[in-house]
Amino acid sequence: MEVLHMQKTIKLKTHTTSEGIANYPYLFSPDTKFDHNGLYRTKLTLPKIQAKPIVDLVEETISEALSKNKGKLSPHKPYKSLKDGSVEFTFKLKAKVNTKSGTDFEQRPKVFDAKGIPITQTLSVYSGTKMKVAFQCVPYFTNMLGAGCTLRLKAVQIIELVEGKGNGENAEEQFGFSQEDGFEMKPANQNVEVSQEEESDF
Repeated sequence: MEVLHMQKTIKLKTHTTSEGIANYPYLFSPDTKFDHNGLYRTKLTLPKIQAKPIVDLVEETISEALSKNKGKLSPHKPYKSLKDGSVEFTFKLKAKVNTKSGTDFEQRPKVFDAKGIPITQTLSVYSGTKMKVAFQCVPYFTNMLGAGCTLRLKAVQIIELVEGKGNGENAEEQFGFSQEDGFEMKPANQNVEVSQEEESDF
């Protein structure tokens, strides 16, 4: 199957979403259920108004891919409209890439906290987390599927973290403790410096 990746000839621009709600995020460990090489991914739900610029970008990218390659449109798009009018986007990043030259390399998305500090410790990020996503709109064309695009996950900024539930560590559900003003556990890496390049995504 012939695949023409337009990113080989066009420098891809990195875009950033507004704050949305994450669904099924795999940010620190890749999902290997359908790909043994692993796939970092997350879905992000945005209100219709905030979603429109990204939808327009996707459609424009697909149209350009189609104009450069005679064929059909791919039935797969990286977004879908929900019943309440909001839009859910799917962002993905291959954990391991196999190149034609035989040189493989691994990659992962960068993750930052609300202050722009890189998060180096592994977190259990669950659906419901509020975040922004930095991404690239990658056009493609295949003889089988046609012209389309994917949203390549580059980085995430976590605004409000929802950590894993059902693991016996939820204070309110398990022990009846409510949130109070007072002592708050701080992350061990809160003093890590951020370079100017790392800050540029958000």
